Amino acid sequence: MSKAPPHVLIIGGGLGGLCLAQGLQQAGIRVALYERDSTSVFRRQGYRIHIDARGATSLHACLPPHLFDLFMATTSQPSTQVTVINKQLKKLKVIGTTEIASDEPAKLNTAVDRLTLHEILLADLDDVVRFGKEFSHYQQQTDGSIQAYFTDGTIAQGDLLVAADGINSRIRQQFLPHLVITDTDMRCIYGKTLLTEATQALIPNFLHRGFSVVVDLQQVSMALGLVEFRQTPAEAAAHLAPHVSFYTQGSYLMWSLNAPRAYFAESDQELFHLNGLQLQTLTLKKIKHWHPDLRKLVVAGDPVEIFPIAVRVSVPCEPWQSTNITLLGDAIHAMSPAGGSGANMALLDAYRLCQALITVASAEKTQLQAIHDYETHMLKEGFDAVRFSARGGIFQTETADKKSQWQKLFRH
Repeated sequence: MSKAPPHVLIIGGGLGGLCLAQGLQQAGIRVALYERDSTSVFRRQGYRIHIDARGATSLHACLPPHLFDLFMATTSQPSTQVTVINKQLKKLKVIGTTEIASDEPAKLNTAVDRLTLHEILLADLDDVVRFGKEFSHYQQQTDGSIQAYFTDGTIAQGDLLVAADGINSRIRQQFLPHLVITDTDMRCIYGKTLLTEATQALIPNFLHRGFSVVVDLQQVSMALGLVEFRQTPAEAAAHLAPHVSFYTQGSYLMWSLNAPRAYFAESDQELFHLNGLQLQTLTLKKIKHWHPDLRKLVVAGDPVEIFPIAVRVSVPCEPWQSTNITLLGDAIHAMSPAGGSGANMALLDAYRLCQALITVASAEKTQLQAIHDYETHMLKEGFDAVRFSARGGIFQTETADKKSQWQKLFRH
């Protein structure tokens, strides 16, 4: 008699964990997801993120058709270039894509609102997702199962435990205590400015064609990216998935001022205790000699939507002996946002792990064989993306004997 399909326990309700849950539910594999937050909008889910073929093909494979259509309807227009400018909005470099803009998942290159995507991924998972469940630790059982313990005293038992609980993963800390997370010393102040008649007039034309970065001093930059919904989430849901509701409604500009920590404050304690209005004031102080339009866009930002982050990344590690615990996304290969790869790699991990577990359910492979194969690809591709992002992402060429685009930009 063939063994029953595995029962999968996912810890963490971010993009990767939810994408995996969707894919497993589609495949008829038992899955339960545990999220420590009390609701989907309990804390900030971030703003604009880049989605490329890795993320789009993974979503296409894991989501039911109506939810994938909802995802596509709420993407921005395809991105065709990255523009580097100085603080007076003068173009320094335009890096164009080689692909023709396309809505095919295998060719997609666009921007999405992270919270909107998160809410799409949550749809139809009412029987799968448990909110308010903070993971504490796990115990592997002699019968090959695994138990997850939560701070409220409850216990869940399954055949596989998946760490999708982000850069501070408690599963990783217990399972791979030797894996190092390093602080890059870079800090970002993120903000969001809604597109209105007044703010639209301040948006340079090149922003409508893709992401932009403002460079000032060698280690100071401002990232700028539009989320221009093809259809507002509410409009798209009305005819594709009326039961899905959205927090984000209007298009907006995401901006982030990025620099070493000491540029902002004496300590992280000082920086991370500032409220949104204080962070907005600090940002305006730091860009007081920049183009007036940039300053006006920051002034128009909602202080409630402004927050700081510390950029931390995973140090590549050696493979381990596969067991009934595995990891995906930032829980194992957290990376700098410079490469636009973090969300895409988490979604790709979810898709690959889902496919691996389908082979277990169909008795093509044992669970250990499938997890080993998944981890082999995940570790190589994930840490390749970590290295790519650390080198500056799109500004880095892959040819060893050539300077990166970023280095060429500042060759004089």
